[in-house]
Amino acid sequence: MKLRITLLILALIIGAAAVFGVIAYINSMRASMEEEIEKVEVLVAAQNIPKETPVEVIIEQGMVVKNGVPRKYLAEGVLTSLDDYSGYVASNHINKGEQITTTKFAKPEEMGLAFVIPDGMVAVSIPVDEVVGVSNLINVGDRINVITTFFPAQGESAYSGNVTSGEVGQVEGEEVTPIMTEEGTGSSSGSSVTINREITRTLLWNVEVLYVGTRSITQSTSDEGGGLLGVQSRSETRSSEINTVTLAVTPADSEKLVFSEEMGSVWLAIVPVEGIEKEDTTGITMDNIFN
Repeated sequence: MKLRITLLILALIIGAAAVFGVIAYINSMRASMEEEIEKVEVLVAAQNIPKETPVEVIIEQGMVVKNGVPRKYLAEGVLTSLDDYSGYVASNHINKGEQITTTKFAKPEEMGLAFVIPDGMVAVSIPVDEVVGVSNLINVGDRINVITTFFPAQGESAYSGNVTSGEVGQVEGEEVTPIMTEEGTGSSSGSSVTINREITRTLLWNVEVLYVGTRSITQSTSDEGGGLLGVQSRSETRSSEINTVTLAVTPADSEKLVFSEEMGSVWLAIVPVEGIEKEDTTGITMDNIFN
């Protein structure tokens, strides 16, 4: 009799444990399902956001929106607002649909960038290679001089323009062939000149480097097959990269810089961080290089 009672008690205990186990399992599954179903409103990229895009621009153009994301799939450090990120920029490219996290933004100085344009200046980028860019030693915040070389125009297309007096490259006290021939124009601003000698001269002094980077260029080419029957046309897309240096210059100097890049050749020279005293150089030609 006692044995039966003992076995009955054991059966009741085992049954109760089994019930509690089933209940615990069901509660765990329910919690897991609720976690998957429950959604939290967080910031998600509404479009592709380029690297270095300021947060102010992201907000103004509606580049991010609030979407419900299941709690289980929330990214670490996901944001619900950008109110505390004024002055920040996108630290990397953000793809459409990505959750916006704290790692997506950084202050410009934390990225090694100094692209905040000084008052009264504009930012101009020019292409450089290893030679022009001083063996890739140029860094953000450096000061550089811009040195340009111009060549005489060919044939009837000789370049003529206006220059003020003292820009003909004559070395004081010596007889040299002028690099420019002058003709009166009747204008008080200067004389009409034609370049007939190569000349190299420092164009801009103590220019601040805002950014050093790489720009990708994609070009498409096609082969029509020469119009032969049975020959299919073929197209090819090629991507290449060019190194660029972004400089802070005045609006007037930006015109000089772009003109020199388009019409001549440009070299860069690193100067001390505090700059170098500007000299009124006459420029170098074959007539005075050995003087």
